[in-house]
Order: sequence, then structure tokens, then C-alpha cells
Amino acid sequence: MTASAVVFTTVLVAAPAANAAVEPPALDIVRPFSPYIEMPTSYPSQQALTVVPDDPTDASIHRGVMPYDEIAPFINDLMEQSDRVSAQVVGMSELGREIYMVTVTAPETAAEVKQQAAWRDKVKFQPDAAAADAALQAGYKVPIWFNSNIHGNEWEGTDASLNYIEDLALSDDPEVLEIIENNRLYFTVTNNPDGRALGQRATANGYDANRDMVTGATSEAAVIRDLSSIIQPTYYIDIHGYTNVLQIEPCGPPHGENYEYDLFLPHAYATALEIEKNVTEADIPGNTYLDENGRTTTENTGKIRIPYRDIRAGWDDWPPIFTPQYVAYQGAITNTVELPLGRTSSSTVSAERSAINIEVAEIVIDTIVDYIEVNSDALLENQIEIFRRGIAGEPSVVIPADVEASDLPADMPTEWVEIWDETDVYNADYPRAYVIPMDETQRSTSDAEMLVQQLLVNDIQVSKTNAPFKYEGVWYPAGSYYVDMHQPLRGLANVLLDEGSDISERVPDMYDISAWSLALLWGADVLPIGTSGGSVPTKAIKPVTELSLSGSLPKNPKKWETYLAFEPRGVADYQAINELLGEGIALSQLEDGTVLLKADAAGKAAATEVAAIYGVDFTASDGAVLASEESTALSPVTVAYVNSTDDRDMLTKLGFTDIVPVTTTTLSNGTVDLSTVDLLFVGGNLNFGSSTAVGRQQVEDFIAAGKPVVGRGSAGGSFVNTFGITTVSTTTGTGGSNGIALVDTPADGVLGDYPQDTVFGYPFGWFTGLGDNATVEQTYAATDPFVSGHWAASTGRSQADSAGMPSAFSAIGATGTKAFVFGNSPTFRTHPVGAFSDIARAIFWAAPEGAAVEVPTSGKPGNGPKG
Repeated sequence: MTASAVVFTTVLVAAPAANAAVEPPALDIVRPFSPYIEMPTSYPSQQALTVVPDDPTDASIHRGVMPYDEIAPFINDLMEQSDRVSAQVVGMSELGREIYMVTVTAPETAAEVKQQAAWRDKVKFQPDAAAADAALQAGYKVPIWFNSNIHGNEWEGTDASLNYIEDLALSDDPEVLEIIENNRLYFTVTNNPDGRALGQRATANGYDANRDMVTGATSEAAVIRDLSSIIQPTYYIDIHGYTNVLQIEPCGPPHGENYEYDLFLPHAYATALEIEKNVTEADIPGNTYLDENGRTTTENTGKIRIPYRDIRAGWDDWPPIFTPQYVAYQGAITNTVELPLGRTSSSTVSAERSAINIEVAEIVIDTIVDYIEVNSDALLENQIEIFRRGIAGEPSVVIPADVEASDLPADMPTEWVEIWDETDVYNADYPRAYVIPMDETQRSTSDAEMLVQQLLVNDIQVSKTNAPFKYEGVWYPAGSYYVDMHQPLRGLANVLLDEGSDISERVPDMYDISAWSLALLWGADVLPIGTSGGSVPTKAIKPVTELSLSGSLPKNPKKWETYLAFEPRGVADYQAINELLGEGIALSQLEDGTVLLKADAAGKAAATEVAAIYGVDFTASDGAVLASEESTALSPVTVAYVNSTDDRDMLTKLGFTDIVPVTTTTLSNGTVDLSTVDLLFVGGNLNFGSSTAVGRQQVEDFIAAGKPVVGRGSAGGSFVNTFGITTVSTTTGTGGSNGIALVDTPADGVLGDYPQDTVFGYPFGWFTGLGDNATVEQTYAATDPFVSGHWAASTGRSQADSAGMPSAFSAIGATGTKAFVFGNSPTFRTHPVGAFSDIARAIFWAAPEGAAVEVPTSGKPGNGPKG
């Protein structure tokens, strides 16, 4: 099976019928494969890039580098001059700027391109055959990929790449001709064009795209995700800035457990040392170096910073959220490059620093390409071996702490050995497979299907069982999703699905997040079975290459009863609730969580579309239960949220279409009128002083009117305490602590319907001193609550201190205000998708009631929903 068969045809949601009022959500939970990527069938492929108007406000101008509007003309001009240069649009930024990829290689006919693609797939899916294929070994063009400017205000990688492309395009140097004959060089020249023009690190929708490789909240990160499975680079370089002195990965510990580190580290470190040698020998005026105390100096000491050698804890390749750490799972050697000289307010100094950084970056690029040319056979052999180990299901290779150079193959670089010690040893224990059961035991079938969609767009092979199977004494149902861990990307599959590890005792602190498991945070039940290399659990499987959410309706629509019912378990169900309410369909929710609607013409039509788009399973009901049990009439909710990117997108992904950002300023200057909203979501602090008293009065009036609040973290706890809804104190875990924790949820509480047993925290918070009007809705597990991540111990703020403590509470204030506060981080970078349904439950519990579903005038009391 080729990569294209897995990824390109993935369907995320079923298309609605023509002219249907019901629509998919405004933001996808799973960002689909980029529709812009269509790889050339021959080289060169030279359709001119669209030239955009000059932008005098482009922040690149102050920096003294090429503004975005000049990049397309520059590339177009090179294509006119050279048949070695091809360019294409591979994605679109949040503000509609095109993301370009330039490919430089010797011309290739359609037949040659087809042969290269066949060899690429053979390397990945038939590695044993690839290793023995002499024609492949001699003729495969090793793919090299340079990515630049993923952080918008780290500019110079773009300019250095364009300069290098120009050299490759126009030079007659025999070495250059050999490079383009033996390789394809890919350049995503500005991965974040909005940030480049705006002069900001983040994308225009507020995210750090270089923290987004597991989630896909940004199109900018998704471009890298999608291209990685197509390019399948043997070497990948991501050019950043600024760290005062040139910094080249590889990293110090902790190292990702799922890498084939014995194959990755030798060449990654040898390349870094070669870059150090060439940059210091160039002795560029104005450049900086690393002194013996680890400080920056202008004296040429012969050293730059290499984290594996110079930062022995904290600058890590533990999480796969960064592009190099993610792309490495495609069998690539990768380096993050941090250029030395940072930003300044002076345009003159900025231009001087940029010139130095560009010169440094050009040496880096040239050195890496030269290294690949010399070592291309070994690098390709490494990539083939990584894929071979995955397909064979071999155990993770452990590099002993006392490894010696003499222990290594004769052709392997050995410089790294003198540094390696017990702090570097991290290895995975792979299961034989992961099973996502699809029967009544599954917490949410739609969450499970979204998880599978996310695996597919990440190029993970997934199958579906077509018969029940028994493995190690346990039966698994037919129709379950099955991830065989004997696959080429087993490292990526495992890093996405494994629960992770608690590394709190292994390193003092972390550079970024320490846990990210889709299996624990995306709302589905996922079961690891067996051990790597074990027996085949089942052969009754069929590969999955596309997947729509699978909703259902009662059989024979002509005989439907007067009501329809469904159980909201996952995110898609709450999206459907919001869509139905938006279409004017009345919904009533029973105490057990079941939602009913009238099966009149409008209800049937809307339910039909909702089943197709959102995967909702409807059953028939006579509605008599509405007369015999209490129910809550749901209503559309206008939500004001304290301005946060994560909260905004969480609400949008849940289908809340009427959302209003608020800040202390907008409340105080009258830009926002809280009296026009139904609920306030507090994910950040509102700090009022004498100059913002009007804003505080707005909030006090909101509470006095009995309007509801949902909040998260210490900001949410502080809000309900400050405005008198209930008393509460919030304790947060040790600074920087983050990861996944176990929680217990009362069955009779707000979150009691299909609760999850894990949450994400950054940091974790828990509540004490709760008022008599408060109800504990969730607690951290009483013993060993921490599952994975990094949570350093400190007095009163440790893992043990959180055990058994309230992690969420509800309260009803004196004015009737309902409040619900989460102590963890349920919207963090929009990654803990499973927590979104908990937030929706809290919102609909707190929100004002709407129009109730009409109670039937006849029928047998107590006759509830049925299939």
C-alpha cells in the first residue's frame, strides 16, 4: 500500500445533501489533508506563482530581509532562467497567503518521476527488497528538505534558502551538478508567511505552528505533516532563530522513546560537528561563539552550541510536537537550526544582524548538503532499516550507557559515544497492536472514529476487523479498528497512541509539554494488546483508507414514531446539538443525558443530515418519557469568552457559532455588552482596577442577573471566588508541571454521563475551601494520579498533594448563577479533544433553558427511547 492510498483519499465528514441547512462545523477537529498539494509528474514543473501587491507594512522590511511579496517574483525569475527549479503552492495561511514549496533537481521525465515514486514506496513498504535493489541504491534521488520561517519573526532561513536555490539553479560547478543529479532538494521557503509579514512568532490564528504537529490546529503545521509522507525525506532541517549563538540539534535528554536512536544520533551529531567546524572556520565578522562557561562571546572559540553536548537536560526531543521531532519518524535524520543574532528596534542593526545570520545559515545549508552527498548511502540505509524494524516488529534497540566506539559498525560516526550515558537511555516497549473497540463498550463511537481519522492523516496504517477475534483470552468485537504495530511508521503510531511515561525523576525540567497521548486525550477507548514480535492477533482485517463518521437512523422512516432520541457521548454529538438548536429544532435532555426531539418534518430532515454529517445514532421513541421524567430544555448559547485562542477554537469546534471575545478593556470601554450574552467562559484573568471600574460593574451586573459561568484553571477559580458565587482556593502543581492524570467522576454529577478517566494539565489545579453551595464534580485519583509527563516535586504542589483532591466543581450562587470550573487544562492548544465534550456538558448544564420539546398528549407512561 502506498502512502497516497492511506492519506490522500481520507474523508473526514460525509458531505451534506444539496441545499441542506445542516452544515459541518466551522473548524475541523481533524484537519484534512491539504487540498493544494499535487506533486509534479515531471520536472521541471514551472507554473508561475501568483505575484501579490507590495506591502510596505511587511515586518521583514525592518529586519532587512525579503518581504513576502518579493518571494514569488524571485522564484518566478529563477524558473525562467533554469530548468532545475520547480515551484508549487502546497498550502494556504490563515490570512490567505500562499505557502510555497520549491524543488531543485536535475530534469526528470514522467517515467523517471514514476520510478522515483516507486522506489520511495519500496523503501518504506518493502525495505528488505529495497536494501537488495541495486538499481534503487544507485538511482534513488535522496530527498533533502529545508523548512524555514515556521516562526514568523525568525526570518533569515528564508533568505538563505532562496540564495542557495539561486546557486543551485544557475551554477555550472560540477559539484552542484552532481548534487542535483543525486538528490531532490525541497524548500518550504516560508512556512508561516502571515507571521513573516506581521513580525510575530505565531500564526495569524494565534498558534505556535512548531508546537502543533500532533494536533493540526494550523494549516501551516498541517502542510509539514502532509508533505512528510510524500517527500519522505532522508534528511530534514528546520531553520529558526535566535539563541545568541548558533545552535544545532541533536538534543540532550530526554530522548523520545520511540526513535531508532542508534540510527538517528550518530549522523545527526556528526553533521552538527561538521557545521560547527565550517562556521567557526569561516570566522564571519560579527558572529558569536560559545565560551567554556556556556556563555556567548564574540571571540572565536571554535564552538557553537550543540544541545546533545552542551544542554544535557531540558532542550529535548521528547515530544513529537516540533517539526524535526515529528519528521524523524519518517526515517529522517533531522536538525533544528537556531540562528544566532536576535531582533532589535533599530532597522540598521537589524539589517546588519540579518546579513550575518544569512551568511551563517548558508554555511549550515551548504554543510548539510555536502554531508549528505558524502554519506548518502549510509543515510538511505538508515532510513530503510528504520522502516524494516517497524514492519518486522523488532524490539527497540537499547544503546548501553557504557557503549564504546568499538561496539559500533565500522562505517558509523562515533563522536557521540564519548557523551552518551545512562541519562540518554530511553526506549519503548511496543504492543503487538492497538484495538479501538466499536461496540457498546466504546465510550464514544464518534470520538473513536475521529481518532482514526487523525491517525490516517498522520499516515498511520489502520484496519478494521471483519470478525470477532480472541487474543490472550480476551474477545474483541467485529468492526473494531485495529492498528497493527508491525508497520513502517510504528514509532509514530506508538508515540501517538501510547500513554507515555512519567519522567519527573529523570530530568529536572522540560522545554515544552511532556505528554500528548491521543489514546488518553481524544475521548475514545483504546486498548494495547500483546507485545512487539508476538503472535498475530487476527487476520480478519481490511485496511481503512477513508472514513466518515457513521451515524444511523431508525429503520423504515415511514414508521418512525413521533420522537427521535440520541445519547450525546462525544464531541460530534455536541456539535450536532448545537447544529440542531441553530436550525430551530427544540431539544430536551433527560437526567440520564438522553436528548429527544420531535420527529416532525423539520426534525426528521435535520436528523437525517445530522446523522450523515456528525455520525449521530438516533433511535425511535414515543416521547412518553417526557411526561414521566424531569428534563431540561436545551437552548442555543451565546458565549462570551475571556480572549484566548485555545478557548475560541474549542468553542468553535464544538459548534458554538455565537461567541464573543472579552477583555478587561473591552468590558470597560463598552465594546462588549455582557447583558447580550448567555454565558461567560473564563479561561484567563479579568483584572479590574480604578480605571476599569465600568468593566467590573458589567461583570457584577451579569452575576446579579443570575447568568452562568464556566471556567478553567486558577483563573476560573479566582473568578467565582472574587465575584461571590462560592468560596474557593486553587492550588496549582509545581511550575512547569504538565502531563496526563487519572480522575474519578461521580456518576450522578454534571459530567457523570460517559465520563473520561484522564485529563491533561499544564499545570494541574485542585480546589480547597469550597463553599457549602459547591459540589465536587471530579477528583484526581486517590493514589498515583499522574500517568505521564513531567511533574517535579515541591512542597504542597506535588503529584501526591493532588491525590484525591477536587479537580472540578460546580456551584449555584445566591443570585442563581450556575458556575462550573475545571482545575486542569481542557483546551490546551485544542489538543485534549475528549475534554471538549465535558466542557459542552458544563455549558448546557449552566446555560438558560430554551424551548422544551412538546410533551405527547397520549402514550404509555415511561415508554422511553428504543431502537
